[in-house]
Amino acid sequence: MRLTVEQQVGLFFLAALVVLAVMIELVEDWRPFETQLDYRTHFRSAVGIKAGDPVRLAGVEVGKIRKIALEGSQVRVDFYVVAGTDLRQDSIASIRQMNLLGGQFLGLDFGSPASPPLPPGTEVASREGASIDQLITNLERNQEKVFGNLSRLLEESKVSFLDAVARLQSVARKVDEGEGTLGRLVNDPALYQEVQAAVGDLKAVVGRLERGEGSLGKLLTDQALYDRVVAASTDLQEISGRLKAGQGSLGKLLTDDTFYTNATDALAGIRELSTKASRGEGSLGRLVNDPALYDDARSTLARINSIAAKIDEGQGTLGRLVNDQDLYRDAKTTLHKVEKAADGLSDSGTISALGTVIGTLF
Repeated sequence: MRLTVEQQVGLFFLAALVVLAVMIELVEDWRPFETQLDYRTHFRSAVGIKAGDPVRLAGVEVGKIRKIALEGSQVRVDFYVVAGTDLRQDSIASIRQMNLLGGQFLGLDFGSPASPPLPPGTEVASREGASIDQLITNLERNQEKVFGNLSRLLEESKVSFLDAVARLQSVARKVDEGEGTLGRLVNDPALYQEVQAAVGDLKAVVGRLERGEGSLGKLLTDQALYDRVVAASTDLQEISGRLKAGQGSLGKLLTDDTFYTNATDALAGIRELSTKASRGEGSLGRLVNDPALYDDARSTLARINSIAAKIDEGQGTLGRLVNDQDLYRDAKTTLHKVEKAADGLSDSGTISALGTVIGTLF
């Protein structure tokens, strides 16, 4: 059967699509004008990467993974980078995540500038990273530990928890029924009215304070009082400055070294006198330390007490003068007669005066 022109064109177009798909699949990495430098590295685990995954240096794609295979107890990863990629002998290869949704690549770092370049065909040092599988395993292990401990904790505290719940229920019931102080606070309307009245009184007090009523209100609102306080503070600052400057008597006491020297000398003199007195030197020392003087003083006081006792008992002349009422009256009468005689002397001559005195007395 002969094909029509349309059928031939359709078959040719279909075959061209198939060939194009095969070429894209087989020669994806075929770059005839690009120089590729081969390297290798080893990992204990290479979960998530496969041949054809990108190789990136500082996030920039510079090559691809050629092959992944087991080599002893490690995983060998062969890859290439394009010419001009700056790899150093201390560069590190690691398996990294593209994003949180998945996708991994072989990541390289620059290394230190002082390190020599890494020749092609050699091995790049590797650093193991945490893979998704390890993270999930660790998460499951930690989850089991956490929930296991939580379950044991809940089981151990079950009785205490139920007891606490029962007590809370009892407390809530008592509060709801108005028992206890808290129950009265919640249920007693009289207490609410008292609180409301107290709040009203407090508002009234605050209003009076704002209006400047009362002593406290004047303290809060009186500008003159504020000015007086500021003036007093200024005066105190001035006085403090004058004291620091050594002005006035008090300032001199605080700042003048002469007063300190005089006080020190006076204390030294008092200390010297005290020392001499304790050693028995001088009159004060003898008074303090001589027992004979003490005995004499004691004997004198005893005699004085004896004399005072005799006078009080009316013994002797002085005792009679103090205690005898007749002697007091005679002395008073004699004094009156002497006064009359003195008055008569002023009016008569010497002889008559003498006679008057004698006559008066006798």
